[in-house]
Amino acid sequence: MNQHCETICSTDHAYAIEVGGAFDGAMTRDPVGYGAYHQAWENNLWVRMENTGTEAVQNPWLHRADRPSWRSREDIVANLLTPEMDAAERARAIWEFARRHRYHRTTADDEVKDTVKMLNAYGYTLCWDEAYTVANLWQQAGLKIRRGVPHGHCTTEVFFDGAYHLLDSDEHLLYLLRDNQTIASEEDLARDHDLVKRGHAYGILSPESRRTSEQAASLFVHTGPRGGGRPVVGDHRMDCVLRPGEALVWSWADRGKYHGRGERPPRLCNGQWSFTPRLDAEFKRWTETAANLQYTPDGLAPTDAAQPTAVTYRIASPYPIVGGQLNLDGEASVELLRDGAWQPVRGGDLDPHFSSASPACYAYALRLSDLGLLRGLTIDSDLQMAPLSLPALTIGTNAFRYADASDARRIQITHAWQERADRQPPAAPAQAQFPPDGATAAGTHFSFRWTPVPDAADYHFELSPRADMRYALSPVFEKLISKTPAAGRAEWTMPEEGLLNPGQTYYWRVRARSGEGLWGAWSPVWSFTPRAPGIPLDLALDADWDARTLTLHWRPNPAGEDAVHYEVHASNERGFSARREPYPLYKGGDKEEIAPANLIATTTDTRLQVVGAELAAGNRAFYRVVAVDAAGHRSGPSDFAEAPRPFIYSKPPTRAIAGRETVYPVQSLRSIGDLRSESDGPKRYFSAFRDGDQFRYLLDEGPAFIHLDADTGLLTATPGREHLGFHTITFRVHNGPGSVDLQGFDLEVVAD
Repeated sequence: MNQHCETICSTDHAYAIEVGGAFDGAMTRDPVGYGAYHQAWENNLWVRMENTGTEAVQNPWLHRADRPSWRSREDIVANLLTPEMDAAERARAIWEFARRHRYHRTTADDEVKDTVKMLNAYGYTLCWDEAYTVANLWQQAGLKIRRGVPHGHCTTEVFFDGAYHLLDSDEHLLYLLRDNQTIASEEDLARDHDLVKRGHAYGILSPESRRTSEQAASLFVHTGPRGGGRPVVGDHRMDCVLRPGEALVWSWADRGKYHGRGERPPRLCNGQWSFTPRLDAEFKRWTETAANLQYTPDGLAPTDAAQPTAVTYRIASPYPIVGGQLNLDGEASVELLRDGAWQPVRGGDLDPHFSSASPACYAYALRLSDLGLLRGLTIDSDLQMAPLSLPALTIGTNAFRYADASDARRIQITHAWQERADRQPPAAPAQAQFPPDGATAAGTHFSFRWTPVPDAADYHFELSPRADMRYALSPVFEKLISKTPAAGRAEWTMPEEGLLNPGQTYYWRVRARSGEGLWGAWSPVWSFTPRAPGIPLDLALDADWDARTLTLHWRPNPAGEDAVHYEVHASNERGFSARREPYPLYKGGDKEEIAPANLIATTTDTRLQVVGAELAAGNRAFYRVVAVDAAGHRSGPSDFAEAPRPFIYSKPPTRAIAGRETVYPVQSLRSIGDLRSESDGPKRYFSAFRDGDQFRYLLDEGPAFIHLDADTGLLTATPGREHLGFHTITFRVHNGPGSVDLQGFDLEVVAD
């Protein structure tokens, strides 16, 4: 074990510790994602901050100089943000910080809705907690927020650049619009599920899964008005007072003690608040009460042996107290006070007074009575601490800052750690094989490849629009290769076309993980620029109501390569994905089917008739267009154009023969909706295709021999010879509350 001891007699004290060895605990840790991360080893043991002076010290605090101080919301935001950041940069910086310092678990009370408590003491939230936790920071930074409304999930949206945007730090949800720059709002996602299906839900520890993305899309169902903010929850600060003989111990030990209802969290640490009160002539200064006691050279003794004795100490910690032990040199009856009632302490064990399901406790009192001679006393209170909040040491030089709010102090800080050199981390990947560094890359759907690292068991890939790699473009572009189809290889293939913009420079890097679980250093940052056509813009449908046709038109994208032709895709699924080949379509639950390709036509023009009675393909409710350049490289699919519905495109019969049945199946554009989740009793994520068009057919005018099926739209004419001549027929189609289309025609009845 290695130790460094620092004696501090001035505030705002700085010092450094040099750590050797071949690796540290952080190098054995998974990237932080949605679920609990795994860490194979920890080099840090404990850090003890003890008051060795004669006066109480107000608000002592220690943190690494290169990391934010988490003492309060104000400190967190002040350390995260810089004056030159605009609102979008402030919102993104807070989201990145929030999602990388928590995992998915809860205390099942409001404890983890308080940002400062969550970050320092717990390190985990569920969505209904995290929606508040991140909102607290956004509001502290002066940003406007509103409540999200996905099904069975809690989110908060943040306002910048004139609109609200979804940055969900629980499920690591950040989806970009088709420009691959603008962060989508929940309204955008509810309107077009393909924005979610081409993304990556649940963070870097979640496997790359189309079905998971489609299920995530099904949560976004509300397209109507929305509003309402969230109150700021909690005002906790990591303030404390250290009396002489009192110490705060940050510890990486997990003794299984925690606050919260339900199962124990998988990642926690148990530190300690230790108090050894000085039993000297000034002993009363550090007590709450003291009766009939006096200092003697042997310890505290009764002043009057005939009178009762008692002394009470108060313990207060900025971390939740989850257990403890009393070490008493002497004899006394001991009681503990929390939640309004004194309870006896037996055998010095404080754990029974701090059950995990009891309300969170930050202070309690101990009363010692019936004392004979008290020679010594130590009160060790177990604390719950979030592992990622602790003042950790890593390999190399570690700079620390200490500060307090007192005029005088004598603080001793001791770091204890271990060093190992029995394993070596892998080397950094040496070279970008494709795309080569600084080169252009043809298309936007290719495989990144890099020089393999010998014995690498996994790789961590990141792509950013920034040369400083401050953040990934989106969660799509931060991957553990073991969670993708390329597991075991030094490569990664983008899951969709069009996720990058042609002509824009992007930056990427990779690091390797050894079979022994050690992460190596990042590779150099490499750059490239995609070369492909840009997505078609401004899709719209023009209706010819007389001819009963719809024509789709669009605008070429001025960015990227010139398009030589376009692919037009169509579907009755809102938010469909453009596919040139048959593809798996998830229908909810365990249902999946192979859907046919939805490419209906190619054209060199920027307009195409897509609806009409004579068309062999088309006649769908939704359309997207893909641009293709001379080299055959495709853009991403455009935003969709939505056809009016109902829209009757079939041509009615003009003649019927007396004595025979004439059948006219009325054909109208119809949406099947999209995958949407609902509650089904206790089941909260019951997904199925919903909100499709519900048609009802009504006959307005027509002779008695005409029948129109109200549900199917099948019109039948069974005229007799007495009906020879022309007859006017008019009917309408209702689609829910208000949308209507109408068709009228003249039917001539003729003799056989």
